[in-house]
Amino acid sequence: MAVEKPKRNLPKSNVAKVFDVLVIALFAACLTYLALHWNQMPDQIPAHFGLDGEVDRYGSKAELLLLPLIGIALWIGLSVLEKYPHTFNYINLRADNIDVQYRYGMLFMNATKNISTLLMVFIMWQMNGIALGQIETLNMPVFIGILVLLFAVVGFYFVRVMKL
Repeated sequence: MAVEKPKRNLPKSNVAKVFDVLVIALFAACLTYLALHWNQMPDQIPAHFGLDGEVDRYGSKAELLLLPLIGIALWIGLSVLEKYPHTFNYINLRADNIDVQYRYGMLFMNATKNISTLLMVFIMWQMNGIALGQIETLNMPVFIGILVLLFAVVGFYFVRVMKL
């Protein structure tokens, strides 16, 4: 039997607020760096990387603007979604655990949003560094570490929800 998912006005946690501010600051710093170095960027910049972190496709300098646009759209979209936990699909939702499930759902969405945006920031930073000749390859251990963190959040969320 499906449980009704009532709308609740739950405040955003302090952890989520701090995470938002930190990721926005990193994103803004990366965009500022790109803007300050735009004229120094070569016409051809790294646009894709192989599994070894080596550049396997170059593209136009304008492609440096794609990741920021995707990152902004992702962050805004998930921020809006984060405010409506009653629209999420839940496992093990019961009348007695709705508020806890909503809080977990909001925190999960916040972590997913910010870690995904952090991944965009990292890739932008690496692309800028390679384009300017400061580094040679994508730092794969950090890239993989961010992906592992993202999937760990998903796993942590499911474990917590299944225990309710």
